[in-house]
Amino acid sequence: MSMFSNRKNPENLQVFIKLLTEHQGNLRAFIVSLMPGSPDVLDVLQETNVVLWNKRDQFEHGTNFLAWSFQIARYEVHRQRDRARRDQRIMFSEELVDLLSNDGSYETNEEKIHAALDTCLGKLNEGQRELIEERYTPGHSLEDYASRSGRTAGSLRIALLRIRESLKRCIDNTLSSKS
Repeated sequence: MSMFSNRKNPENLQVFIKLLTEHQGNLRAFIVSLMPGSPDVLDVLQETNVVLWNKRDQFEHGTNFLAWSFQIARYEVHRQRDRARRDQRIMFSEELVDLLSNDGSYETNEEKIHAALDTCLGKLNEGQRELIEERYTPGHSLEDYASRSGRTAGSLRIALLRIRESLKRCIDNTLSSKS
């Protein structure tokens, strides 16, 4: 039985509201990490809050509220991506969103994350940036790029892994040096 199954219990409602408000900063930072530089972050945060409120009866006391809310936020980011795609705006691929969302270390404010990402992307050489663009541009495949570049898809996957690790280290170092 969920903790909030009785909506008329003011104590349970207060606990839920406390959890929801307590984690707004983390939730916003998580969404920013999935949508760096996007003007839609606050819209997605609002939609996430609406879903969390509507599903409050499904939250089980004693479980990780932040993990539960991050799952809902991830879904709302994907929904926003779909809406943006329909509106023909460029967005990151689902794989990149999932990659970024699996790292909970990005719990800072939007400006710091965006600046760190920009700084670190600027440190990549032209070939690395081209590989990142090819991999995360919708409609482009790694296999096509491999045949065009004369490299194997396997070697490109390894290069991507190294670039991602390098970006993560760079972002972590940049953020830690600014705190």
